[in-house]
Amino acid sequence: MSNQTMRGIPYLLVLLLLVIALGGGAAAGILGYIWITGGSGEASLSVDDALATREANDAAMASAVGTAIMDAANTVIADALAGAVAEAVDASVAAAMEAQAPASAPVEFSIIAADSKASFTLEEDLSGVRTTVIGATTELGGSVFVDLANPSNSVIGTIVVNARTLETDNSFRNRALRSQILMSARDEFEFIVFEPRELSDFSADSIAAGETLSFNITGDLTVTDVTRSVTFAAMVRLDSESQISGSATVNLLHADFGLTIPEVPRVANVTDDVDLKLEFVARAG
Repeated sequence: MSNQTMRGIPYLLVLLLLVIALGGGAAAGILGYIWITGGSGEASLSVDDALATREANDAAMASAVGTAIMDAANTVIADALAGAVAEAVDASVAAAMEAQAPASAPVEFSIIAADSKASFTLEEDLSGVRTTVIGATTELGGSVFVDLANPSNSVIGTIVVNARTLETDNSFRNRALRSQILMSARDEFEFIVFEPRELSDFSADSIAAGETLSFNITGDLTVTDVTRSVTFAAMVRLDSESQISGSATVNLLHADFGLTIPEVPRVANVTDDVDLKLEFVARAG
C-alpha cells in the first residue's frame, strides 16, 4: 500500500466518524428535546375540578343566553300578541314540557376514578420488533343519569380524561405523548373531553340488577383543539341499584384529530389507527 493511500485512510476515518457523530447528535438532540419538553406528567387539576369548571362555565353561558332569549321573547309577546294568545302559548309550552318529562326520575351514578381506567392501544415497530403499545390512566371523571325503568331516557354527562397522566411502559414514549403528540404538557390541552349527544341501539328496553345492556354513544370528542363526532360501542352492567360498571370503545384515525407521530430513533411503522377504551365503575349517591 502506498504512503499516499495510507495517508488518505485517517481522513476517511475522521469523515466517517464525523458523520456518525452528527447523526448520533441529531438523534440525541431529538430525544433530549422530547425529554425536556415532556414535563413531569403530574396533573395540574383534578378531573373533578375540571368538570366543575366546565359546568360552571356552561351554566354561566346558558344563563346569559337564556336571559337574552327570554327578554327577546317577552318583548315580542308583549308587542305582538294579545293576552288570550299569550295564555294559549303558555299553555301549549307547559303541555309540551309535561309531555317531555320522563316517567321516572333518573339515578345519578358518578364514575369512581380509582376503579376506572381510560386507555389507548396501537402498534409500532420498536427496535425492529412489532410491539403493542398500551397507554392508560385512572384520572377520569363524569356522571351517568340512568333511568332504570326506561334506559333509553338515560343521559350521560361530560366525560373528562387527564391526557397528561397517560402512561405506557416507556418513559420516553410518555414524554413524547405529552410534548409532541397530545401536547398535554400544555395546560390548555391537558384534558381529553367527550360530550355525549345521543344514546341509541339499546339491546333491551329495561334493565334489572345483574343484567347487562349494550348500546351506542354518539358525541363530540375533543383532543387538543380538534373536535370530531364519534360513536362509542358501550356496555353497562347494573351491578346493584347503587352501582353500575361497563366499558365503551371506539377505533379512530389519529390524523383525524391532527395528531402526528414524531420520527425518533428505533421507532417505525406506527399504526394510523388507535383504539380508545373507557372501563368504569360508577356509584349512586
